[in-house]
Parts: sequence; C-alpha cells; structure tokens
Amino acid sequence: MSAHSWNLFSCSFALLILLGAGERAEAAQVEIGPELNRLSASHGFSVTGLEVLEDERGRSDEIDLYRRLRILLERFDHILVHGANGEVARVIIMGRTNTTPPPKVRIDAESSPDSASGQIELETIREGAQHSVRVTLEGVGGRRVDRALLIDTGADAVVLPASMIAPLGLDQASLSEREVQTANGRVQALMGTLEAVWLDGERLPKVAVAFLDVDKLGTSGLLGMSVLGRYQMTIDDERNRLTLIPNRGGSAAPGTETQGAETEGIIR
Repeated sequence: MSAHSWNLFSCSFALLILLGAGERAEAAQVEIGPELNRLSASHGFSVTGLEVLEDERGRSDEIDLYRRLRILLERFDHILVHGANGEVARVIIMGRTNTTPPPKVRIDAESSPDSASGQIELETIREGAQHSVRVTLEGVGGRRVDRALLIDTGADAVVLPASMIAPLGLDQASLSEREVQTANGRVQALMGTLEAVWLDGERLPKVAVAFLDVDKLGTSGLLGMSVLGRYQMTIDDERNRLTLIPNRGGSAAPGTETQGAETEGIIR
C-alpha cells in the first residue's frame, strides 16, 4: 500500500516518549518483578502493583533510572511519581496496556524537557486501517502515565477514560462538565488540562483533555487536535510511521486552544 500523507496545519498529536536519534543494541530481557525490586532497593523508591507482573519479562538497559524504568514497563500502564529532589520516588503499575505489540523504544542522549522544535517520527500501532501511537501523559505533581492513543483529527482534545483522572492526580471537582458530540451521540464529558503530553522526548505543555465514561469511549483513548493541531502530519501506511513537523512558531492551529472552553466539542 502506498503512503498516505496529510499536510494538516490544524493537526496536533500527543504520544510515547523515550526517544532517540540512533538505534541502540537490543536491550537484555529480564524478569520485570525481580528487576524492579532490585532497582527500588538500589535507588530508594517504592513500588505498587507488582502482582500484575508475575512471570512477565521486559527489556533492561544500562541507562539513567527514569528511562530505564520506562523501557522496563513499556507494555504496562504505569505512573512514575517524582519527589521534591526530582528523583523517582514511587512506581505504580496499573496493568497491561490494551494495545499490542508495543513499538520499539529508541534512546538517545539527553533531551530538552520543554523543546518543541524539530521533526518527530513515531512508530504507529496498526488497528485495521487506523493508527495508534504511544504517548506519555503528564498530570499533577509530575505523575506520568504511558498510554496508546488512537490518532483522531476529528477530536478537539485528547480524550481519555474517566478512570484516568485519579492516576493523573487531577481533582475531579476542578473539571468542567460539557456535552460533546460523539459517533454514538451526545454525551457528557469532563474537561480539563494536562500539564503536558510527551512525544518522543518532546514536551507539549498545557494540553486540553476530555474524560468520558469508558463504555461511551470504546477505546483506550484518542490523540486529538489539542496536540495534533500544533503540527503538519504525515502517516506512512507502508512503514507504520507518523511524522510530525511543527507549525510555524510551534503553536496550535487558530482556534484549537480555545475550543475546549468556549465551543461545543466533537469527539469521534
């Protein structure tokens, strides 16, 4: 199948996270539970949810602790809680991600936490004719959750199940309720703002998000225009690659940033 390209100045997209400019040697396979216990003893962080990792194996690489944990837990929804000194203080494992197989994780040298310049290339996960990408969602107090989100330019915002509100550290009472249009009709959503979404090491701050009941969402989540609108986007169907080129000035398309607060949203 030939590559399909869309130059969408009104498209912004959110996703995973450990990045890279050059391929590294394949990381060693280890038992995740014992490796986490060893790392927690060495670095002084606590671990919650080890019971879901029984007999599970993952990749381990000799890199800094944060990215090492990200690779080790790449197939699981998890939260890394950072302490006041910026170091990892707690690891929470919530369960296996819904989408398989996971994409390769590429690592390079240090990344700038607030850089939003330059081209981004992400591996996509095919679901029939649709593509998903893995992103990192940053909530309150540095909480971060890795998740596979379906690329959807018809969604005004990043869309997540309501069960993600607590893991991201958000106060449900602070979210605003709004009626939105979905493919299955009009439903109530809780609207808010994520501290950031990370795409292959690029940090996109202050991203509009909508939370829906999981039975009305019907997916693990959508990567909508509050991210994708900041880029021109190309999807290569043959190579399963998403290429993002920042819009001039790195800003979202006109109107994208205010839609969540001022207009009726659309979620497909």
